[in-house]
Amino acid sequence: MENKIDSSFERSILFRVVAIIVCIIIACISFFGLAKSYSSPESKINKETIKYLDEKKTTALELSASATAVSTLITLAPGDDGTPVANKLMDLAGYFLIVVSAIYLEKYLLTILGALTFKWLIPVSMLALAVYFGSKKELFWKIGVKIFIFGLAIYAVIPVSVHVSKMIYSTYQESIDATIDEANDLADESEASKDEDKDSKDSKKSKDSESSFIDKAKDAVNSVKNTLSVTANSVKNMVNKFIDGLAVLIVTTCLIPVLVIVFFIWLVKLVLGSAISSPGAVAMRRGKDK
Repeated sequence: MENKIDSSFERSILFRVVAIIVCIIIACISFFGLAKSYSSPESKINKETIKYLDEKKTTALELSASATAVSTLITLAPGDDGTPVANKLMDLAGYFLIVVSAIYLEKYLLTILGALTFKWLIPVSMLALAVYFGSKKELFWKIGVKIFIFGLAIYAVIPVSVHVSKMIYSTYQESIDATIDEANDLADESEASKDEDKDSKDSKKSKDSESSFIDKAKDAVNSVKNTLSVTANSVKNMVNKFIDGLAVLIVTTCLIPVLVIVFFIWLVKLVLGSAISSPGAVAMRRGKDK
């Protein structure tokens, strides 16, 4: 008797009308309300994520600029001893720009996927469910549920990957900031040393105007060597720090999002691959079991 009551209630016009109205309301809220919030970079929902991505982008650009500046300092040193180190630093500067490109991609996908999910996929899924409650055809129930799950999954990829990246990146942020500061200090030290050597050469030139051209050239070369020898030795120790910083940025910016995408693909396949029964089918199955 109780099974018959449940089955008749689900088939009743009142239940179906209420379900259709609820689906339409959810579709309207998603299309006119949530879509605007989740697709706008200025909304409170996306602002925190975009702020974090901007901070990481700034860090990557600073590391790239620091690597380029230090590489330039090395190339100024006489001889070819520092050339391999300078070339390595220039290569690292190019990799940092790849990280910046990945960060821009994440920022764009955050708003694009938000618009796709809440403006199109969820409303379409709700309309499919509304058609199901109106026609009682199982096909529309499966389509609606699958589109709804797929939409939420693709939108969640960027926020989830950013959240995981933030936990990993915070552990190494102090080390990366220290590398940037050390590179900047090194460049400032080199500039200051070159200015001092220039002043020293000018004063020596005024006091020793009768010295030969060869002696002046020797003094100039020795001065440049003294200025840049410390810089070259310091940069060799900094290469590992730049590599560590690059590795952290690649993992948090490129690898983590890829792993999150793979996980969500597996999760969606697992959910969509299983049997998705409508409420009517579940009620009928329960009735048969009893």
